[in-house]
Amino acid sequence: MKKLRFKLLLSLVIFALILVIVMSYVNRQMLVMDIRTQETINKTLIEDHILNDMQTVDNAHFYFDKSVSDKMEVELQALISYYEKNSSIATWDLQQMKKEHGMDIYILDQTNTVVYTTFVQDKGLSFSECCKKFSTLLDERRESSKFYTDGIDVSTTTGAMRKFGYLGTPDQKYLFELGIDLHDVPVFKTFDFVKTANSLVEKYNDLLEVKTITAGGVFLDDSQDTRIVVSDQSELFQKYYKKAKKTMEPTEYKKELENGYVETVRFLPYEAETIRGESTNRVVYVKYGNLSELAALAKNTKQFWLLLVIAIVTTFIMLLVIIQLLSKTINLATYDALTGVYNRATYISKMESLLKKRKENTPGLLLIDLDNFKQVNDQFGHAEGDKVLVETGKVLKQAVKNEGFVVRLGGDEFAIVLYDTDEYEIQQFANTIMQNISSLRYLDTKSWDVVSVSMGGAIYENVAESEMSLFVRADQALYRSKNAGKNQYSSYDEVAADKEIIRKKE
Repeated sequence: MKKLRFKLLLSLVIFALILVIVMSYVNRQMLVMDIRTQETINKTLIEDHILNDMQTVDNAHFYFDKSVSDKMEVELQALISYYEKNSSIATWDLQQMKKEHGMDIYILDQTNTVVYTTFVQDKGLSFSECCKKFSTLLDERRESSKFYTDGIDVSTTTGAMRKFGYLGTPDQKYLFELGIDLHDVPVFKTFDFVKTANSLVEKYNDLLEVKTITAGGVFLDDSQDTRIVVSDQSELFQKYYKKAKKTMEPTEYKKELENGYVETVRFLPYEAETIRGESTNRVVYVKYGNLSELAALAKNTKQFWLLLVIAIVTTFIMLLVIIQLLSKTINLATYDALTGVYNRATYISKMESLLKKRKENTPGLLLIDLDNFKQVNDQFGHAEGDKVLVETGKVLKQAVKNEGFVVRLGGDEFAIVLYDTDEYEIQQFANTIMQNISSLRYLDTKSWDVVSVSMGGAIYENVAESEMSLFVRADQALYRSKNAGKNQYSSYDEVAADKEIIRKKE
């Protein structure tokens, strides 16, 4: 029964584990698919929002900052007129000029070096050294003697967002430049892409960063004290940025960090609807995390363990119910219904198991038959006969204890199987049983006055012997006891000795 309970428990636990694991695995895969589908949808929404907002900002600046551009052109033309009257720029009072029109003044020589300026941070800045491509553009602007203005740009030294206008001197010796901080322009305060990007970061959990990078590789980020450039980033960052800029197609790469955390870096090329110098082409840098996915998977893991605990508890409850339902059937299939000892079917099963171990031990079989049992049924009735059988079973179980097991073979026939014994020990068991049966005569019943026991025993002779062979030898010993007058024990050795005597007499 214990083995059956263990097997049932093990089977139910394994079934519960497989069921929970399979369900959890399928659920987790579906969850991951749903999360990643939603991530793709969110990325599309976010990136469309970013690019649309940038286009809106660009268009707003293009249409509404015309007055700023016109003012820059007027002031630059005034500087050219003043230059034609006084070409000795070193004598100019640039700070006073700045006060008059509120714009910083930059004067670049033919090497594209800032030789004079009101913006002290840029004094001495050489574009031919730091920004060769932009320096070539400045050469073209100096030589054309036409007015140029860009859209949103950044200060090369500070990274602050500014707007610049350019006009070359007629003698092509200098390029005059005016700059204005865009934060002082009302239209920029209204259409601020940086604020829009930051609001998106706050709205979406997995959106970590949104930055705009100019064609010159400078981040439009005025939250820093100094400008941030692509050349200062990792090689991987630079590789995918350049690829996006060259192909004008989105590119991305992933960084796997600790505990399953993954960062996805994407580069989105952007081209303004109107050509605006260096501000026409930009790249939007977007960084995502997978915190939402990790949180969902962590929750799913907790649900798995909770489901597992519920499954195991349910398994134990099911085991109790099943055992309760099957206990009667199991008992009927295993035990004799009247005496509570093993039945013949169980005897066969247990003997098969015992025979597999006979190299390690010497099993023995003791057959027991109640003498005169038919008289009990005839004189006292079958109910009294049943009591005799029940008491006999108790006596036998008490005698064998843990050294073997008791079987009712049928009617008034019992057997004791000893796991490991010898002739002397089996004789002692027989003597104990006869004494205990004899003591029952003192009970307040007359049935025991006519009952005694005859017994025959045998032990395995060799490992090749079968259960049937052992039973036959024990049965022959039992009949020797019966023929010798009952109420005694005989061993198969005595049967063999009798046969030898008969053979010699013949």
